[in-house]
Amino acid sequence: MSKLYRLLTIGICTVLLIVACGRSPNSLKSDPATSASSESCRLVSHEMGETKVCGQPQKVAALSPHILDSILALGVQPSAYAEIKDLKLKTYDNPTEQIPYLGKWVKTQPVALGHELSPSLERLTLLQPDLILGEYWQEDKYSLLTQIAPTLLFRDNYQPNQLRSWQQDIEGIARALGREAQAQELLMEFDQQIAQAQTELQPVLEAYPRIFLISSDLTTNVYSVHESTAARLLQKIGFKIIQPPDIQGNSEISWEILPRVKTDLIIVLSYSSDRFYNSEDTTQKKWAKNPLLNSMPVFQQGRVFFVDSYLWISHTRGPLTDKLILKALPDLLLDSVKKAERAKNSA
Repeated sequence: MSKLYRLLTIGICTVLLIVACGRSPNSLKSDPATSASSESCRLVSHEMGETKVCGQPQKVAALSPHILDSILALGVQPSAYAEIKDLKLKTYDNPTEQIPYLGKWVKTQPVALGHELSPSLERLTLLQPDLILGEYWQEDKYSLLTQIAPTLLFRDNYQPNQLRSWQQDIEGIARALGREAQAQELLMEFDQQIAQAQTELQPVLEAYPRIFLISSDLTTNVYSVHESTAARLLQKIGFKIIQPPDIQGNSEISWEILPRVKTDLIIVLSYSSDRFYNSEDTTQKKWAKNPLLNSMPVFQQGRVFFVDSYLWISHTRGPLTDKLILKALPDLLLDSVKKAERAKNSA
């Protein structure tokens, strides 16, 4: 055991002792509500094994955007939240403005836990959540987290090269929250959303079935993102996701490859080192000024589209994310067919 690990453990135990000593004697007694909830205990399987959870937890900590998306879709509000970036906040007191895309569904003012890779153990200990939910890649914090509250870490892909999908862990998350019925509703609603998108996008599917997905800031690197939330949804709808020759999965590619890729549409999942999210306008302007890129026929014909990587790549990738993207796709892509029809009529 490392010295740092021992110090962290001692620190957490000290805070726990202080909090416990500060309770009134009556708070240590069980009451009818507590007894009732203990009768509904269940074992929930997750990446680290099985954990006992009782009743419907009231104070839930979400350690990533994906977990936040999932619990909100299930009708549960967060008491604490860790983002993909440390925003230097103590509390999300204006979640609609502070939490990208998902904030409009947040009705609480969650404790800000900082970065998802290193959520604040001190703030979690002071909060005393009923349940902590995170992802499998946070396993190095697991033993410390379990000293604070029951902790479950989930995985949403189990096979190599398998697309990450909320359908693979939503039932486990729902069971932990006592929301199994809501999970089944979400699964059925997803099928309906895909069917509606297929109907609305049929003109695009017929005219432009091949889509090339890249992620870039158009300053340094460009990546082919065959494995992303956007790719999964577009494939479900019926589009063919194009890959450059000899490229597998999400891989960095050279700029020179782009004009040689045979595709009908390009969607650029935009990001920027200067902005937390919503970088698509900046990326579009850079593309328009780049001689290699702005000379591509697919761009000149209005079939290159720019979206925000934060939502479209895989950070959130939950039921609410799918709902937002599926709602946005018709408005985004149908424009390509309309432009082609106008060009044909004016010829």
